[in-house]
Amino acid sequence: MIRLFKFLLFLIFLSCQTYESNESEKKSAQEIVIGESINLFSEILNEHRDVLISLPKNYNRNIQSYPVIIVLDAEYLFELTSSMVKIKASRNEIPESIVVGIPNNTGKRSDMALQLFKKDGKKFFGNHGGKANEYLDFFKKELIPFLEDNYRINSHRTIIGMSPTFGPVLEAFWDKPDMFDGYIVLAAELSVKLTSGETVLEKTLKAIQDKKRSKSAIYIGKAGDDLKRRPKEEALAYTQLNQKLANTANPNINYTVEILENENHYGMSISGIEHGLETIYPFNIWNIPYREFWNSENPANEIEKFYKNFSNNYGFEIIPLEDSFYASQTLSGTLRRLERQGRKKELNEVLDLAIKYYPNSPKFKKMHLNKN
Repeated sequence: MIRLFKFLLFLIFLSCQTYESNESEKKSAQEIVIGESINLFSEILNEHRDVLISLPKNYNRNIQSYPVIIVLDAEYLFELTSSMVKIKASRNEIPESIVVGIPNNTGKRSDMALQLFKKDGKKFFGNHGGKANEYLDFFKKELIPFLEDNYRINSHRTIIGMSPTFGPVLEAFWDKPDMFDGYIVLAAELSVKLTSGETVLEKTLKAIQDKKRSKSAIYIGKAGDDLKRRPKEEALAYTQLNQKLANTANPNINYTVEILENENHYGMSISGIEHGLETIYPFNIWNIPYREFWNSENPANEIEKFYKNFSNNYGFEIIPLEDSFYASQTLSGTLRRLERQGRKKELNEVLDLAIKYYPNSPKFKKMHLNKN
C-alpha cells in the first residue's frame, strides 16, 4: 500500500513537471505578426468584408503619410506582397507603403471578373462576374475613406488583381483613371472580347495610347504555362500589344506587358508583383545617389534637395530611410560614414535633417542630445 501511495505521488509530481514545462514552452513562444485583420461592413456590397492591413516599420512613432497598395486575392497574395514591399523599400527601390489586402472571405471571388467571351461566343468565366464596378465603388466610397480616417495614407494608390480579380484593376485603368496611380494585372486575358465587342487588348491599347491621361503605370503579365492551354491568339495578343505601343504610347504612362515563360498560373504572382512594382517605381528613377551625397561638400543639403525633387516627381512626400538591414544608404548609414570621416559639421547638419524627418526616433534624439 505504501509503495502504491509513493508511486501515485511520483505520477502526480511528474504530471506537474510536465504541465510546468508545457506552460513554460507556451510562454516562451511568440507569434510573428505581419499585420492586422479588421471586419468592415459594406453597404454597397451588402456584406461584411475582411480587410488585412500591413504597416511599415515604426509606423506608430513616425509622422509621415504613406502610399497604399490594395491587393485582391489577399488570402493568397497578401503575405507575398507585404514581404516584397518591405524588402524592396528597405533597399531604396520603392517607398515604404501600407499594404491593404481584400481576401475573398465571402466566397464570391468570381464576382469581380469581367464579362468576357471566347471566340465561340461562350462566356470565359461562365455565369460569374460583371460586378467589377461595384467593387470599385466599394473601394472609392467605403474602403479608401475608412483608410483615410484611420491610417496615414497619402494620395498615391496601387491596385493588384489576379485572374479573375483583375476585373476591377482593368476597369479602373480604362474608365476611372483618377482612382489609382499604379496597376498590376496578373494572369490577364487579352484576346477575349468584352460585352462591347472590343477585345481586352483593344481597350487596353486605346487607354495606354490616350494622350489626355495623366501620369500612371501599368503592368500586365501572363504565365507561359497558361498559354499552353490557351488559343494561339492569346500569346499573339501580348506580342501585338507591345508592338502597337512601341511608338504610340502616352509618355506619361509607364507600362510593361510580358509573358513569364517559365512560370505557372499562380507561381507567376511572385515575378509578376515584383515586375509590377518595378514598373511603378523604375530602377532608373529609384537610383538614389548616396555616394554622391557622401562625397559632396554639404550632404544634408544634397539629400534634402534630391528628395524634394523626388517627391515633386511622384506627387507625394518621399523621405530618406531612417535605417535598414545591413544597408548604409540611409540617414543612419550617412551619419556613421561622416563620423568615420571626422566631418563633425556635416554630421551635425545631417543629424538636424534626420530629426526633421524622424522627430520621434530614439537613435536620432539621443545623438542630438549628445551633440549638445
